Amino acid sequence: MLFPFVFFYPFVMSVVWMMGATLFFWRRERHATDTLPTLRMTPMVSILVPCYNEAAMLEETLSALRVIDYPNYEVLVLNDASTDHTVDVAYAAMASDKRIRMVNIPVRCGKAHALNAGVFASRGEILVTIDADAVIHPDAVRYMVAHFVNAGGERVGAVTGSPRVRNRATLLGKVQVVEYGSIIGLIKRAQRILGKLMTVSGVIAAFRKRAILDCGFWDEDMITDDIAISWKLQRQAWDIRYEPRALCWMWVPETLRGLWRQRMRWAQGGVEVLIQNISVWQRWSQRRLIPIYLEETVSILWSYLWLISFVLLIIQALHGKVPWNMVRTGGTCLGLMSLCQSIAALLLERKYEPPRFMAYYFYAIWYPALYWVIGAFVVALATPRALWRMLRGKRTYATWHSPDRGMSS
Repeated sequence: MLFPFVFFYPFVMSVVWMMGATLFFWRRERHATDTLPTLRMTPMVSILVPCYNEAAMLEETLSALRVIDYPNYEVLVLNDASTDHTVDVAYAAMASDKRIRMVNIPVRCGKAHALNAGVFASRGEILVTIDADAVIHPDAVRYMVAHFVNAGGERVGAVTGSPRVRNRATLLGKVQVVEYGSIIGLIKRAQRILGKLMTVSGVIAAFRKRAILDCGFWDEDMITDDIAISWKLQRQAWDIRYEPRALCWMWVPETLRGLWRQRMRWAQGGVEVLIQNISVWQRWSQRRLIPIYLEETVSILWSYLWLISFVLLIIQALHGKVPWNMVRTGGTCLGLMSLCQSIAALLLERKYEPPRFMAYYFYAIWYPALYWVIGAFVVALATPRALWRMLRGKRTYATWHSPDRGMSS
């Protein structure tokens, strides 16, 4: 039973994701036009930009924020004790635009702490969080605010936007273009159909301030603040929506070392959130979170079983007893399903990308080789680290470093 599960669990999940994403498209995107939504009201929006040593990137980010197509907003630069010229860049932007302010945090305490400080300093009813190295589309805020203010938005606590890959010069960059469509975009659409999301995007998301206050702010000791706040909101019965038209361009790692560090943080943070929220199984009111919890748990189990299967295949190969028929059948089915998933996702995403976007389908063939192997090893190493950190009880501020932004940055 070990080998069939390892081969066909990804096959089954691909089918689930494609069906869910297709249904989301049919309901929400099929008739969508380029016309901006009409807003019943335009509440004050506070755009929070947490940053640590982002002098090289912050100016471009703030330039994009100054031309947002929304009439009522402010920008708060949340400087988490940067040691470079981040403060100077922020002051220069403040001198040219009175909508920009800065919260200068004297002691480095991490992104979540900076966001919590931003909540107290903000004047807006809606909080938009954006990474300090990201470039937001001018219409993104309007698309996200529509979910809060138009009909049916009373229970909306957060809206996650749609990050797009900026640096596409290398193989790793091109493969991540496929990943953000065929995995991340597809999963968010499918999870939204189920009603609950594993996480908002850490790159761009919007929150109702009242919802943040209701759930007790961002957890300052969690490795992945975006996953943690998503679960806190949904456990308090706030709804999270996905808006694929709220575009934001981001840098991704283009070195294996940078990719490894990023995925280790994601995996460890995901496990920490699962441990913190294990009580969802005990409350009937939390039942809609159980499918997401179960999916993440089984994915961790799959990673360990994949590694065990890999070792067993090596041992069997040394003794000349590899079950080649099963390996060929399972590998062929899984490879074909991966390609089908990628083409389905790219077809859904192409309206938000340049005309030659479908050319990235060529790089889908690299995805299983590069990411399933890396992902399995990352989860296997990150899980015990997360367990140890959560169970020992002594946790400190989760600080962060400037990420690997690729060789073309």
